[in-house]
Amino acid sequence: MSASASASSPPASSLPPSTSPTITLTNPTPKERTRTWLYNQTEWGNSLTVPAYLEREEYLLSIPLARNGGITNWILTDTSSSCSPVNNNNDDDDDGERPVLAACETLRKRALVRDPADGTVRDVWAYGVASVFTNKEFRGRGYAGKMMELLRGYMAGQHRETGEPAFSVLFSDIGKQFYAKHGWIPLENTQIEYRVRENPPEPEPSSSSSSSSIITLLGDEHIPELAERDEELLRKEIAKPNPVNPSKVRVAVIPDLDALQWHFYREAFICNAAFGRKPSVHGALYTSPSTGSRVWAWFERNHYGGPEKPEKNLLSFLRFVIEDEHISDEELSEAVVGIFRAAEKEAKDWKCSKVEIWNPNPRVRKAAEAATEFQTTFVVRQDKNLASLNWFGEGSAQDLDWVANERFEWC
Repeated sequence: MSASASASSPPASSLPPSTSPTITLTNPTPKERTRTWLYNQTEWGNSLTVPAYLEREEYLLSIPLARNGGITNWILTDTSSSCSPVNNNNDDDDDGERPVLAACETLRKRALVRDPADGTVRDVWAYGVASVFTNKEFRGRGYAGKMMELLRGYMAGQHRETGEPAFSVLFSDIGKQFYAKHGWIPLENTQIEYRVRENPPEPEPSSSSSSSSIITLLGDEHIPELAERDEELLRKEIAKPNPVNPSKVRVAVIPDLDALQWHFYREAFICNAAFGRKPSVHGALYTSPSTGSRVWAWFERNHYGGPEKPEKNLLSFLRFVIEDEHISDEELSEAVVGIFRAAEKEAKDWKCSKVEIWNPNPRVRKAAEAATEFQTTFVVRQDKNLASLNWFGEGSAQDLDWVANERFEWC
């Protein structure tokens, strides 16, 4: 069943312009929400069947990050449409079919803000904007831009009234200009990447070789403790002034348990649908044999091509953590090689052709480039996955220091 056949929509020619006062941003009914999924499945869900895609989207509404108001679905619609429902109470038996001119969702995430005036660090909320979509028949009429304008206005209004959210992030796949016009400014967008070899070596020493191994493969049981430790380290880091410009406001989304598990739950669903099995390895950890300090990374598999087109699949690092910033270059190099090998092996096992890590720490980048076995490439992203931030406080997003700007924030 195609998206266009799933629901009747009024012809675009009968709809008012995006500047009309009857165009509004609101929350969809369950049926309208399903219609938005049917629309975007044709472009984003090619590795899943339509029923599996709908099942995944319903499932993602139930996982920890989405609970208790953690996720909000939005649609842009026309209140003057003759098919508008009487109310918007999300009744399952509501037969009204308002035109869904554009749609998106927001995910609430824990975050931190450091005020350079007095050095205080506040716990705040940030909102990730995801799944921005306009059905083909409604494109070119300014509806997506109107939706982002209204969404930004809603968030900014909430910030003025309550102080929350402090900021919003999104990841643009359509270049820098469109979202920047509505306040989401692209900031640092670099990555290192390497191709997966035909026969990647095992991490040395392997986590299965002995009890004294320095590389440990990370599973579900490791996530809570390491996420808690990562948050401790991030709080210490953001409490410091920016080393280059101490007057900058510093912000960060917290890579907590819910933020990480959102990726792992999503990944598990897709892998199970495409391969009939779920990943058990979510990352790799290096332990210094001399000091016991640790370096670890989380990663996920992204199957854009499914089992049939491995050239489109990639393994993405979600977060790279150095527990002791004073670790020697030699040991950090050992850690990078071991973790990269573990990631490459997982990529090979799951039919991924490439590995990427966003905005790597300069020392990690240096170690990766020195490890010639990986033949890494440094890339500045220009069009896809552009990390962008909308700041609701005083000043501009361009003047912020976005700490820990890594893939775990993507949604």
